[in-house]
Amino acid sequence: MDDDAALWGLDPALLDSALPEIEDFDVWQDNVDALNVFLRLSTQWKVAGMGGFTGLDYLALEAVLRLTNTSSTPELFDDIQEMERAALPILNQRGQ
Repeated sequence: MDDDAALWGLDPALLDSALPEIEDFDVWQDNVDALNVFLRLSTQWKVAGMGGFTGLDYLALEAVLRLTNTSSTPELFDDIQEMERAALPILNQRGQ
């Protein structure tokens, strides 16, 4: 990564301090599809006029399911909504 930073004229030390530390974690097999779909939806949040996040774009959810050949089930939708509900307060406190 240092070579890439130098190529763009960036100080590698500053770049390292700006990146979040990534922790490994396990995902139960039952949750893999829901997590993968949720992560692919990371650019599909709806934002209200004053900049607050209101939720995921469910039309994009349909597209992600279709394009990733993931079966749409009520359980999968419930899991994604549960992650959405958990993420909204965290996303909305970022701007405060």
